[in-house]
Amino acid sequence: MAIYRFLDLFIVFFAIIGTCFPAVASVEKSNPSNEAEPLQTEISQRDIKIIEQLVAIAQRNSSQVQETKAALGLSAFVDIMSVELSPSQSTTNYSLPEVSSEVGQSFSLTITVDPIKFFSTISQAPIRQARWSEAKQQKRIAVVQYYFAYLQARQTAKISAYRMQKFTGASSIASINYPTNSPHKVNYLSNPEYVAAATEMLSSNAREQLALEELAACIGLSPQAIIDLINEK
Repeated sequence: MAIYRFLDLFIVFFAIIGTCFPAVASVEKSNPSNEAEPLQTEISQRDIKIIEQLVAIAQRNSSQVQETKAALGLSAFVDIMSVELSPSQSTTNYSLPEVSSEVGQSFSLTITVDPIKFFSTISQAPIRQARWSEAKQQKRIAVVQYYFAYLQARQTAKISAYRMQKFTGASSIASINYPTNSPHKVNYLSNPEYVAAATEMLSSNAREQLALEELAACIGLSPQAIIDLINEK
């Protein structure tokens, strides 16, 4: 009888072990967010491609770039040339009794060119070309600066979120062990490490959003459009 009782206890023990191990494995597998995402340490070719796309869009949407570009066209010759269209009337007299005279209508086109302004406009063509190049280059530098600022702010927000994981993980465990209305509820406001981490995370998220808004305003797109463009594969 003692042998049968020992076998029963042995079977029950392994049944308990068999039900515990799958549960632990499922918890570890269903919580992949605890693994830290790799941080960016250099500017990749993907970043360069994104910058080129953003620069092209920003230059098309920039009024300064478009104005300096328009100055290279026919608008530069508006002040040096004037066109005048004037009507004229002529009368022809005949000695015939049936027709005494005939009145005709005509128009004359007069084009006047100011030679001084013409040569001055031609000589200033390289200057207008340089202004257009400077406007494009300034817009490019602004896009690069705002993009890198957003890149750094986004990574800082990731680091802050990673530091908060130990508190959020502890919070989920505490919520399982203690109900919400339990008097044993953990007061995280009394934990200076939690307060510092939460403050840092809020500040980093605010800086990330501000950097995104500045980048979107520089390019002339909405923040959501910027995010969609950056996240494109």
